[in-house]
Amino acid sequence: MPVLLIDYMWYHAVNDQQKLSSAVTSVKQNEHKVHAIEADIIYSEEKGQSVMGHPPQVDGELTLSSLLHQVHESNFQSAKTDAEANILKLDFKSMKALKSSIDDVQNYLKDLPHRLHQHVWINADILAGPGGGEGEDMRPKFDAVEFMDLLTAQSSMMKSTTLSIGWTTSLTDMHAPYTLDMINEMLTLLRPYPERNITFPIRSTSFRHSWAALRNLYDNDVDKQKKWTLTLWWSLTSERHKMTEDEMNWIHGLLESDTQSVLSNRTYYDLVNFSPP
Repeated sequence: MPVLLIDYMWYHAVNDQQKLSSAVTSVKQNEHKVHAIEADIIYSEEKGQSVMGHPPQVDGELTLSSLLHQVHESNFQSAKTDAEANILKLDFKSMKALKSSIDDVQNYLKDLPHRLHQHVWINADILAGPGGGEGEDMRPKFDAVEFMDLLTAQSSMMKSTTLSIGWTTSLTDMHAPYTLDMINEMLTLLRPYPERNITFPIRSTSFRHSWAALRNLYDNDVDKQKKWTLTLWWSLTSERHKMTEDEMNWIHGLLESDTQSVLSNRTYYDLVNFSPP
């Protein structure tokens, strides 16, 4: 049966062998349903290749090549229909990490039916976003135009993946809003690429304060085939940083309460401790 986007279960930060083995084992044994694996990629100068890790790490034990091989062997992304397919989200932390990974990702895609390529997500923060304090550098590690050119080249199998592209954020103000200028910058960037499947990762603690601007991401989907989605994310659980129940209920009520709305089933909820009301 098709899985509603709100029901997707995420396995986070699969950045070492132990976590990867746990994720793969749970899939093989069907211990609990995992719909999406998320993993972070950095470039290791020591190894001269992409490895799994999150800054400030500069190296990691698990290479991207090994992770992709093990995910393939687990049949994690095997599916009878597109609607039943699992997601592999590759979160690149620099352009160097991305460029050094192209061959590995394309080799993985060669072994995956073309109809399932859209369930491989290429994630990166390519534009400056909300929350920077005085003197804080919010510049992304990517040149947005170079990023789009690299992943839409006609000779590349990467053009059939989903781009998970967003904005840098800072904890200086966890509720700082995404502005209309930020949204319009993204929409302008995407105008030449109407055929791409896109999801926009949005910090959920900023969502309520940003709705007037964020609404444009749902309304401006070029071909109106619901190719564009949002992915709300948040992982902090301390008393100071956790999302409130009121915030979660407000978001759910706005986006999902009317199943006939153009907003319904357009959003993934990658939120710690979130369960649909």
